[in-house]
Amino acid sequence: MIFLTLHLNHKLLSMKALLFLSSFLLIGITFSQSKKEQIEQLNYRVDSLKSIISAERDTNSQKISSFENTIRQLNQKIIGFEAQISSLNTNVSKLSSDLQSSKAETASKQQEVSAKQQEISNLQAQLQTKKDSLDLLRAELEKLKPAPKPVVTNNTNNTSTNQVTQTGSFKSVKIGAQTWMAENLNVSTFRNGDPIPEAKTNEEWEKAGKEGKPAWCYYENDSKNGAKYGKLYNWYAVNDSRGLAPTGWHIPSDAEWTTLENQLGDDAGKKMKSTSGWKSWEEDITCSSCKNWNAEYRRKTACHVCKDTRVSGIKTISGNGTNSSGFSGLPGGYRNYSGYFYDMGFNGFWWSSTDFNTYNAYYRYLSHFYDLLYRSFSYTQELGLSVRCLRD
Repeated sequence: MIFLTLHLNHKLLSMKALLFLSSFLLIGITFSQSKKEQIEQLNYRVDSLKSIISAERDTNSQKISSFENTIRQLNQKIIGFEAQISSLNTNVSKLSSDLQSSKAETASKQQEVSAKQQEISNLQAQLQTKKDSLDLLRAELEKLKPAPKPVVTNNTNNTSTNQVTQTGSFKSVKIGAQTWMAENLNVSTFRNGDPIPEAKTNEEWEKAGKEGKPAWCYYENDSKNGAKYGKLYNWYAVNDSRGLAPTGWHIPSDAEWTTLENQLGDDAGKKMKSTSGWKSWEEDITCSSCKNWNAEYRRKTACHVCKDTRVSGIKTISGNGTNSSGFSGLPGGYRNYSGYFYDMGFNGFWWSSTDFNTYNAYYRYLSHFYDLLYRSFSYTQELGLSVRCLRD
């Protein structure tokens, strides 16, 4: 009964204890002893078993406690991960919502921009038609005028003159210590008389650039543009050893362009741009009633003048300059390496004779939008830019 009770009540009894108990039972049956001695031995064995069971119980309790601690730690980590996942899901949902809103707003803005671009294109087409008609009339008028007499003079007052060379006459202007052509170069031969190839098609222009050969063109391949804007040349024509500039002139270096810029000062571009031919643009007129309000006041108070648009009208800004230098810079645009034309009326570009590296060269440009003379280098020497010459 004692052994049965121990066996039933102790669920954590190990195999080691059971084997030990069985060995005592077998020994007790084998040896014949007095009842008293058997009982004493059995009690002794029971006490031993109790000690073993107690030790086993303590060991199991420690293991259980360790497992429970491990489980608690894992549960805490799981709770933490679930919280992080929940937060990330919330952020993902918010970002998805914001993205959808942004896409919708972008689509709306793109539609507005497309409509404005189409409107601008229509107006530009109308303006170009008017300009073409005007240029034709001017060309006809020039034919009726008598040929100008060549004049040689040392001009020191920034006024345009004619300088006679063996290839024709060129308007010039003295700016500081330098004498510049007051018109873009429009020659089709090198100084030694060799012809410079004309590239009319995109394929011809691109082929010349890839082969590193000189080439020139009119903007949009229209000879009428040559009378006003001169020719566009790739840098291989500028850098040709036969000399692109007429006798007595040379292509200005990057340093010589810098000398001109320093002579004219911060608003050099405004002084160099011609007084006509540059595109204008429109700007909003800020509402004078609320323009000095801070952001908080604007949120709380409605402006009765502009109805909270912050705009009271639109003003037109001219892109023309003063031409006080006499340089007469015109927005002749450029031709890219694959033959397409850009920016006539908006920007004018002029080569320097200084290369930046094997593939690039320095140039200067004027913009209808700003009153500065900009310095940059071309992403390729295959571009078609205007050329201004400097007196030797």
